[in-house]
Order: sequence, then structure tokens, then C-alpha cells
Amino acid sequence: MFEGLRFQHWRTAREDDGVVVLTLDRAASSVNALSRAVMDELGEIVERLSFEPPRGLVIQSGKPGFIVGADLTEFTSYAQNGRILDVLENGQRVLQHLARLPCPSVAAIHGVCLGGGTEMALACR
Repeated sequence: MFEGLRFQHWRTAREDDGVVVLTLDRAASSVNALSRAVMDELGEIVERLSFEPPRGLVIQSGKPGFIVGADLTEFTSYAQNGRILDVLENGQRVLQHLARLPCPSVAAIHGVCLGGGTEMALACR
């Protein structure tokens, strides 16, 4: 399913029972914040899953806590370029596609889950 694809912030594994486990482990960061790169990679993964739906999907963290929310440091450049709305809409689009996957999905939350992390958990069903 993910053969030949490499992700910087996500690890993917397909278990023997057909369940896909996605582990968010944002590179070069002590916490999992939702950057544009993290969401772009998740969008690629979700698109692939929509073509080959797994038996189930688990989203977990590779760091202590789940997701601390959006990467606010990126918003300064977005504001200067007038792109804040575009970035927010992209994130919502990715999470809507996650919510529409035709398989059971769950967010395995342990610890901090704020902002976009909560939105990601709510997109699971």
C-alpha cells in the first residue's frame, strides 16, 4: 500500500489483520505540532487509503502526548503572504477526507491533545 513512499513525519505500518497504523513523529521537533508539511503528508496517506481502504486505521503519536495543535510559528509567514485562510482550508480538507474513509478509524490519544489534535480525533470514527 505504501511501498516506495517515504514520509518525513509519519510512519506507516500495515498489520497482519489489515489494520493500518499511522504514527505521527514530527521530524526535528520534541512535540507533534501540525505543520503544513505534516498535513500535506497526511493528505497523501489518506488519499492512498481512500483507493485501498484498510480493515481499520489507528492514528497514534511517536512522542509523549498526542498532538499539541497547529505549528503557530508558521503563521507569521502565512500572515505576511496572506495565506492563512488557504492553509486552514487545506487542513480542514485533509481532515474531511480522513472522516470520509470507508473504514473504522481511531485516534489513540495518550497525553496532550489540543486544537488540531482534537479535530483529528473527531475526524476518526
